[in-house]
Amino acid sequence: MRFKTVSFKRSFLYIILLSVFLGGYYTVLFLLRPNFRNIEMICYLLMPLPPVFLLGYLMSQISIGKIIKPIKEVAEVAEGITHEDLSRRVKVENAGEETQFLVKAFNDMISRLEAAFAYITESSSYIAHELKTPLAIMRGEAEVALKKERDKEEYKQVIIGSLEETRRMFKIIEDLLLLTRVNYRSNDLQLQPLDLSQFVIVLFEKAKILATGKNIAVNAQVPDTTALVNADEPNLRRLFLNLIDNAIKYTPQDGKIDIVAHFETDRIRISIADTGIGIEQENLPRLFDKFFRIGEKIKDTAPSSGLGLSIAQSIAKLHQGEITVSSQIGKGTVFTVDLPRIAGDIPPNPHE
Repeated sequence: MRFKTVSFKRSFLYIILLSVFLGGYYTVLFLLRPNFRNIEMICYLLMPLPPVFLLGYLMSQISIGKIIKPIKEVAEVAEGITHEDLSRRVKVENAGEETQFLVKAFNDMISRLEAAFAYITESSSYIAHELKTPLAIMRGEAEVALKKERDKEEYKQVIIGSLEETRRMFKIIEDLLLLTRVNYRSNDLQLQPLDLSQFVIVLFEKAKILATGKNIAVNAQVPDTTALVNADEPNLRRLFLNLIDNAIKYTPQDGKIDIVAHFETDRIRISIADTGIGIEQENLPRLFDKFFRIGEKIKDTAPSSGLGLSIAQSIAKLHQGEITVSSQIGKGTVFTVDLPRIAGDIPPNPHE
């Protein structure tokens, strides 16, 4: 701190110069007119300013360091992440309160990426296996048929077997394409008011026809009242036919399927209950996962693409609804479709 007295317009001014270090030297200038009597007292009051400025600077550097450290760690982890290693995470406990949200969001994003890569790897392996199996069967049957001369009937059986395996491959491919359309082309939905009371009755008639081959009794309970939902009818029909087909597959000969509709003020619930083999409780949370298989016993009993329930759940969510499931081994399974009910009248049929 330095003091100077200068003459200015026949008067005197007292100048106090303070040099403060804040990442560099800065000079603070105070001008005091001569009518300030207690100059010394003012000077003493100003003397603590440099250490105060220095303390503020040090505290700001510490605070900035605490904020920047986890951000640097996020950058370092991000640079080290590759498609071969998505296991790295930033420790949340090392972050301050200001950056914990950022670190948590970053870790959650990496977890989602890791799950997505795992799903892609698992799906690719599953699809390759599912398509390889029928191709291997077709190749084996053709090679056996060509080893020696065979009669017309034997060649016919080989062709029939190849045709069945071809249909199986087409089923897998069609389900994959359908799942893609449902999940990523939701704008293509044609939503219109649909009366579910009449809709369920039509499904009931279709279910009876589908179940005749196994002599399964199909019953329906539908309230005699109008209940509207905003729906894309073809996709909603596919949802329920998937569930009905699933119930028929897993229900033994001479079993029973009940289709029950409950109409509430703002919700509509339709359940499809069967007397099939049932599903173990530990498998229920993953039942709607893509490509999830629920066990060798069930898979051998009713082979499928493993996508039907995932497609059904995706369609339900597009309609702002959800499918839930409950099951008991040896007693059967109940799938319940929950959809939002809308008010209004039955729309006119354009074909009438």
